[in-house]
Amino acid sequence: MQIHSLWRNHDSQEEEQLLHLRVSPLYVDKGVMESSLNLCEFVILFSQIRNLKLKPNSNDTINKHLDVDEMFGYSDHIKEPFLVHIHSGKDDTTGRCQVSYYTFKDEIVKVKEYESCEKNVTDSMLSEQILGVSSVGSSQTVFIMEGSIIKSVTSHEFRSLVLDEQTTVGFQISSRQLLQLLSITSYHNEESQEGVQEVLSSLKASFVNHSIHAIPVVRQQAPNGYPISNLLEHLKVNIMDQSITAKVFLQLSKTLRKMKMTEIKAIFKKADDKLVPILIDAAAAAATPASLDALISYINITNPKTAPLLEKLLYACAFSSQPSTHLINTIHHILSHTSAQTHELALIVLGTVIRKMCSANMCNLKEVENAKRVLLEGVSASKEETELKSYLLALKSALLPETVPVLLKYIDESNSLSSIVLSALQAFPSKHITKEVKAHVRDVFSQRSKHFAAPVRLAAAQLLLTHDPLHTDVRDLIQKIAEEKPEVSKFLTSKLMSMISSDHPARKVILNVLKESKQNNYFHLGRVGCSSSYTGLMTDTKDMVTMYDFDFLFSDAGVLKQSNSNFFTQTRGRRLHSLQVSLEVAGLDSLLGSEPDEGEEEGELMAGMSAMLLGVQIQPIIFFKGYADLLSKYFSAAEGPMNILSGNILVVDHTQSLILQSGLETQVFFHGGLSVDMSVDLEFSLFSQESKSSVNNKYVKFYLQSSNHKIDLILTFICDD
Repeated sequence: MQIHSLWRNHDSQEEEQLLHLRVSPLYVDKGVMESSLNLCEFVILFSQIRNLKLKPNSNDTINKHLDVDEMFGYSDHIKEPFLVHIHSGKDDTTGRCQVSYYTFKDEIVKVKEYESCEKNVTDSMLSEQILGVSSVGSSQTVFIMEGSIIKSVTSHEFRSLVLDEQTTVGFQISSRQLLQLLSITSYHNEESQEGVQEVLSSLKASFVNHSIHAIPVVRQQAPNGYPISNLLEHLKVNIMDQSITAKVFLQLSKTLRKMKMTEIKAIFKKADDKLVPILIDAAAAAATPASLDALISYINITNPKTAPLLEKLLYACAFSSQPSTHLINTIHHILSHTSAQTHELALIVLGTVIRKMCSANMCNLKEVENAKRVLLEGVSASKEETELKSYLLALKSALLPETVPVLLKYIDESNSLSSIVLSALQAFPSKHITKEVKAHVRDVFSQRSKHFAAPVRLAAAQLLLTHDPLHTDVRDLIQKIAEEKPEVSKFLTSKLMSMISSDHPARKVILNVLKESKQNNYFHLGRVGCSSSYTGLMTDTKDMVTMYDFDFLFSDAGVLKQSNSNFFTQTRGRRLHSLQVSLEVAGLDSLLGSEPDEGEEEGELMAGMSAMLLGVQIQPIIFFKGYADLLSKYFSAAEGPMNILSGNILVVDHTQSLILQSGLETQVFFHGGLSVDMSVDLEFSLFSQESKSSVNNKYVKFYLQSSNHKIDLILTFICDD
């Protein structure tokens, strides 16, 4: 490459210069090439030269004509001379970053840590993905000087992208560049014009302005996969194999992103009925306007017979990794046309999408503001408790700080509404649990205004212990233990002990309170009963910690009143509430001849379940409500467990574009799918006075694609309560 200075600004204190560059033809001997670089590195180093030729060698099987233009997409214009405008030397193709310089005699070392670079310049990732991806990188460039002349430049660059939960899955990019001064030749003097534009105007040749600053990269589609017809045929043959289902789901979601609405709708019409559910999952995961419109057009949302498909669509929207205004409009359309059967689920999903939009800094968009208004106006306009419950569940899913005062209005209503409000407040960061909130929660636990069922009061105690627990609250709670009924006092004691044995936020405060002999004694803490609480670790690796939290509350008659199973995953500062299953039973004490617990509403006989998966609220399930409903379902019990949620979820959808120092651009992507099948069963015997409930997430298949690498990871959770 021949370089000469065309113009220099002598009047400015800042370094400003215009360089003229011309690329010369290059023929390289393989022996010379091997002395410092391997073939791949050499091609990258001289990738701007269209034709790189190696000298013939009959003994070398890799010698051949390399068309670099075909490999890298460069055109003939690179053969022409081009100009480079240098201004202060502050930027390069990797963007604005913090750089350190060190000098050693005739060497200058430049070190750049890419964590300091402007992230929005080179990164392009989708929001609300469940699994995180982290990137690190650095470069070191050594300048060998001879006075003020640079004799050579050697640069080593390293970039790495890994999956947070499993750092052995990822990419490592290494590149080297070498520039060496061959000779210095006298040339004509620099132009004398005052500015760059004047110099360019004086030139006879026409040059096109092009910035080499790093710019946001538009997401590119993944390479073409298999035709959809082949994928569906393969799936039809292996419909029972969930590992195959997860793989096909990923391929379908990528392919559908590139298709038009009419094409997607035609695929649905031709597909076998058994394959429609996975097509719905894939189209919702694609999350393009075309795929969403095709789903709405295919499913007749006003027809009650299509309710199962509509529910599957709504759950798929809730788990979408690409929240958008079009997705919100789609849910609005469903809300305005759906029946009461799916109205509550649509509200919950709308709240979930609002939360995802706000976490992606899109909370102020007009569509999001309108969606918030729908929920808030719905709460204030609700007359029936069932309708109010639906809107409160939606606000719980939205998790908007401005809705905390709205939630507090219903904290001392019925047991069912109070439970929703307390569980919603529990999900907020501690900074939103203010003194006013804690005052209301204390009133619920101490029953100052009215009596509450034991599960509601214990939920209030849990909130006080979790969010910046106060010494006075912990002391009052321990003193209250001796006044409670046996099972409630046993549960509170077990809960405190489980918190002490873990890294719970209340651990230090509890230990400080227990230093007082008035609190730490047998009278307060020596309780006997069936209720219990357990906390512990499932996995503890260098990448990830998985914890469980089990709570079991029984009535004094020995009947299970509530069980909570929680699983949390923590990695690199991120904490994910991966799974929650809550089972609640009320009114069975009186049915079995025992006195009902204080605070239970008269005639309240019910059993139900609430669940959250990967931060998404599942629509609560009622097994029975009322004595007549219990007998009806007891004598006509359906065979097998009830399906709660089944389908495929796109848990990681990450694309990142890296611009290397050489100017080459590298794109990497992670694409991971989760196949879920959750069911629940309840057995109840009036004769033996026994009940058994089981929640089974019987098979969870996680399949990850990262470029050409594929990893299978099987996760299985079985919970029998």
